[in-house]
Amino acid sequence: MKSKVFKRLSVVLVMVIALVSVSACTAKEPGSSDSKKEETTKKDKKSGKTKVGFIVQDLTINYFLSVVKGVEDFQDKYDMEVQVIDGHSDAPTQVDAVENLITQEVDCIVICPVDTVAPEAAVKEAQAAGIPVITWSEKIEGADAWIAVNNYDYGFENGKIAGQWILDNLDKQEDAKVMYVYVKENEQLIERGEGMMDGLASLAPDAETVAVQSGNTTESGMEAVETTLAKHPDLNVIVCSNDSVALGAYEAMVSAGKSDAKVCITGQDADEKNLEYISQDTILKGTVDIGAYNQGELLCQSVEKVLKEGKVADPIYVSFTPVTMDNVKDVMGR
Repeated sequence: MKSKVFKRLSVVLVMVIALVSVSACTAKEPGSSDSKKEETTKKDKKSGKTKVGFIVQDLTINYFLSVVKGVEDFQDKYDMEVQVIDGHSDAPTQVDAVENLITQEVDCIVICPVDTVAPEAAVKEAQAAGIPVITWSEKIEGADAWIAVNNYDYGFENGKIAGQWILDNLDKQEDAKVMYVYVKENEQLIERGEGMMDGLASLAPDAETVAVQSGNTTESGMEAVETTLAKHPDLNVIVCSNDSVALGAYEAMVSAGKSDAKVCITGQDADEKNLEYISQDTILKGTVDIGAYNQGELLCQSVEKVLKEGKVADPIYVSFTPVTMDNVKDVMGR
């Protein structure tokens, strides 16, 4: 009896040893083909381009087109693949864009917000997913970096161009009938508008303000000037918060037969068409160059910096230069 039991135990033991041996032979070693395939996949992912979502306020504004052109031209230099999204001057559209980019698992998001509060929750959601967010122009609290424009100073330089024109071209400061056009619903652009007014007043304090209108595009600039001309046909100085608005103001004044009148229109951003009109000594007399195209590279550099070093505490300020007939050729030649 004992002999039979022993034999059965021996058979079971042999089977167990065989199974263990087979398992050991089929187990994947660290250097096996499957492990190597997994490592290769990780390496391929790491060697790919940095994916960046780039959300602008409105691509109907020439300034943003220039910045986007810069970003697209410099993206290869910084090994990036940029996806540009038009916010259509609508905060909910921009929030949706941030959420979509989170779903796409991009490496970084850059946004120039229409509203600085509306995207805050979406920005936190992106950061929680390991995606840093860079805010540009307007500041979103909690963002990983802020590419900043001192909007008051930027507007002040614009106002000074118009103020100097008044001193140089009108017999009396009181002869200046001034209109300002900027977005009155945006905190940063309100600061720019205040700078525009103070800049002009610093040189021509007795000039008369006849209208303050809201606008941010060529169409809105044209409509604002047409409306103001109906009430104030002697309008002769128009200070605009960007060159798209200034271009609309120019078209409105030309349509009203004032292309040869003693008129001054100024803008900001140094758009190509506006520089051309300034160089031709038209009624469009000045702009302020913020280096829109080169900001494209600055944004790429900022993405690279944040991804390598983490959050940037201090604002990264953009520089600017006033442009008139005196230096427009130099600016156009850059």
